[in-house]
Amino acid sequence: MSEGYPVEAVIVSKEALASDDPYDIVESNINFLNGLLGECLRPDEVSQDGMRSYLVDYYLTQVENGGFSQFVYNSGWDPDINRAIGEGLEAMGAERHRKHFEQAAGLLDRIDPDRMEEFLEGEYFGENEVRDALNQFDDRFGAIEEEENLLDLNARWLRSLSNLITLDPEEMDAEVERRAAALPDREERIAAAAAAAPRFEKLIVALCEAAGHELDQITAGDPSFEWNGEPLIAWHFLTDKGHFYLVDADGIARMMHGETDESVCEIEAPEDVYGSE
Repeated sequence: MSEGYPVEAVIVSKEALASDDPYDIVESNINFLNGLLGECLRPDEVSQDGMRSYLVDYYLTQVENGGFSQFVYNSGWDPDINRAIGEGLEAMGAERHRKHFEQAAGLLDRIDPDRMEEFLEGEYFGENEVRDALNQFDDRFGAIEEEENLLDLNARWLRSLSNLITLDPEEMDAEVERRAAALPDREERIAAAAAAAPRFEKLIVALCEAAGHELDQITAGDPSFEWNGEPLIAWHFLTDKGHFYLVDADGIARMMHGETDESVCEIEAPEDVYGSE
């Protein structure tokens, strides 16, 4: 195995760099970082340019999927995430998006801290004044996207970086393995991450094990999903066999096929075993 590459290097596949599809290079960076984070490296232990691209795409995906309120709710309005997004938008030249993000943050700063905590820790659905107030920014976001396409800007910025390195997929996997093996406290980190994982993550891991799948990554929660006529967040994830999503309802966790909506497998899911959200 090689001696490795600099931590600050943004690493993508050679195929992604050669592709005309802007999402390929953005996704390749995401996949590499997901590999590192999945091995319990911390966000401050990987490329910060890579994390800026990663989180700008996360912001875009969340808002397009469920609005600005979904981004706030799912991210926990984390200051480190927000700072990286702001830095990424500025570096990419997404000036209108950056100003829009700052305006939305200004509204959040004016919300009473107790109400904000109640929003982040409470139910997303039903009557929710904070959620509705945050979603007033959605139309403006869409209008800006028509002139400042974040995916195109993100891909263009990644290609321009002097610290960009391209590798074959096997070399990328080897680099993830090298960095993971170099962690002196790796076993402790793995144990702590497993204990602290949210309910949906524990259920997805258990379902993949029951179905004989290898989990690749958890992609996003969909708050617009309904199960038996009731709103429910469906968590989407990828395995070595494709796209699936989790339905957690009535004490049963179901692994559903992302394309056919057919049930793949199900397990009992009491809260006293997997914990609540």
